[in-house]
Amino acid sequence: MRELIGKIPTKDSNVTKEVYLSELIRCRNCERTVPIGVEVVTVKRAGTSREVLSHECYCRAHGLDYEVRAQNRPISRHRNA
Repeated sequence: MRELIGKIPTKDSNVTKEVYLSELIRCRNCERTVPIGVEVVTVKRAGTSREVLSHECYCRAHGLDYEVRAQNRPISRHRNA
């Protein structure tokens, strides 16, 4: 089960990083399997289509930066969407 924590904008207005709290993931850095971790999905939107550019999973310790940055930004719709 995944729960959206927030979205982090990038320099390209069509690309965002969506940060989720996920169950049973394997950390990309320490390679441990943990019951709850952070999942970061980089998504490019073009009109109504959505393309996943990258998919990364981290334990809570290694994904803390993404988690804090996503929680500090409000979730909002893109102006052109």
